[in-house]
Amino acid sequence: MLPLYLVYLIIVTLVVTGVSFSKYGTIVDGTDAARVAKPVLRYVPISATYNGVALDGVSGGLSFENVMPGAERIYNFEIRNYENEELNEVLLKYNIEISVEPASVLPLESTLTPAGTYPSSGSGWTILGMGENITHSYTLSIVWDELETGSEYGNQEQSIRITINAEQID
Repeated sequence: MLPLYLVYLIIVTLVVTGVSFSKYGTIVDGTDAARVAKPVLRYVPISATYNGVALDGVSGGLSFENVMPGAERIYNFEIRNYENEELNEVLLKYNIEISVEPASVLPLESTLTPAGTYPSSGSGWTILGMGENITHSYTLSIVWDELETGSEYGNQEQSIRITINAEQID
């Protein structure tokens, strides 16, 4: 037969081991909802002129038809961080690229000018804030140099592309 102290030691060991390996759990009823913050960046065409004359229908894109040396197209547009009731919920940065395609068919020069000073994140990127309605306005000027009058420019077509690249700032 086992000594009494050894029996007590075995019983205590079993109780301590059973308690330390037991699992405790709690069940709580409730609900939770999560959603992802929504980025909003909207390009809005405002107005266009051709040689000083206002053009209609700028929302359909930027066309440059029947141009001649000395022609000038002025195009105004905005970058907004809201659309209707939806407001940008993340900090964004964007840059604007202007390209004339195909390159070097017509001697067109483009100049993009911001209407104000907007916060920069460097390397040509502009910061578009959040939490309030923010609008950045730009003017794009496209000019055909009046001294470039060669016959090689006859019956040529080009398109002007405005590309807006945007990224979320961490």
